[in-house]
Amino acid sequence: MKKDWNAPRTRADVEAQIFDGYLEKDDETQQRRNLALLLQECAFAEHIPIYCAIDAEYISAEDRKAMQLAADGVGGDFQVRGGIILGENIREMFLFAEQGIPETHGIRYTTAAELVTENYMLHFREVLETQGYHTALIMPDVLPDPELSKLMASSGKGAAGSNGRFIAGAYGAKVCCGLVLTDAPLMGGDYRFPDYPSDVCGDCRLCVDACPAGALSMDRSFVRDLCLAYRNDPENQEEVDEYTVRKCMRCMEVCPAR
Repeated sequence: MKKDWNAPRTRADVEAQIFDGYLEKDDETQQRRNLALLLQECAFAEHIPIYCAIDAEYISAEDRKAMQLAADGVGGDFQVRGGIILGENIREMFLFAEQGIPETHGIRYTTAAELVTENYMLHFREVLETQGYHTALIMPDVLPDPELSKLMASSGKGAAGSNGRFIAGAYGAKVCCGLVLTDAPLMGGDYRFPDYPSDVCGDCRLCVDACPAGALSMDRSFVRDLCLAYRNDPENQEEVDEYTVRKCMRCMEVCPAR
């Protein structure tokens, strides 16, 4: 994720976030370091705003199980060792306007933010599979996705918000992120940033109160059908042109997290 140049960090701050296991001198650890450098170089070369790796060895058993189930759910036939969060920061909400893209079998409805993030993920899939590893892609969704957000929050660099979205430490809730799951030996964490508090939402209920569909609640549950019904009602949409409409994104827009 983006470096926060306004919060300079000491060497002690950085070293405190490096897991002891990554300091070993054996061949496997060196392989991890080499792969980490390769992936970081790919992220920087592609100017990907949001990039963070998760090492399954250093997250909870519950999160490891959820990560494996997520991979199995999209056809991943391998033992998950970690994941990579890739995404775009939403500088302008028009990036989440829904567009109809003509394809062979009809019209595909998606957003510019999702397309950009999907391209990042496909590029990383190619990089990892070229190295001989397996991947499973959990694609971004314009709707809130509490389960995906919780998986991403296991990185320690963001939180699962009450709005069902991943709150990235450097950008807040205005992000579009996907998750590349893999059996590659990743180095987790991100020493460029301090860990992000998991309870950032606290008692704030702005998103819950702002949701016109009543799809959110303070227990962080999300009723997808209510959200879809409201967004797909033409009376709740703003038509930009023949193939582009703006739909409700209030849960993202009102979030004060930065």
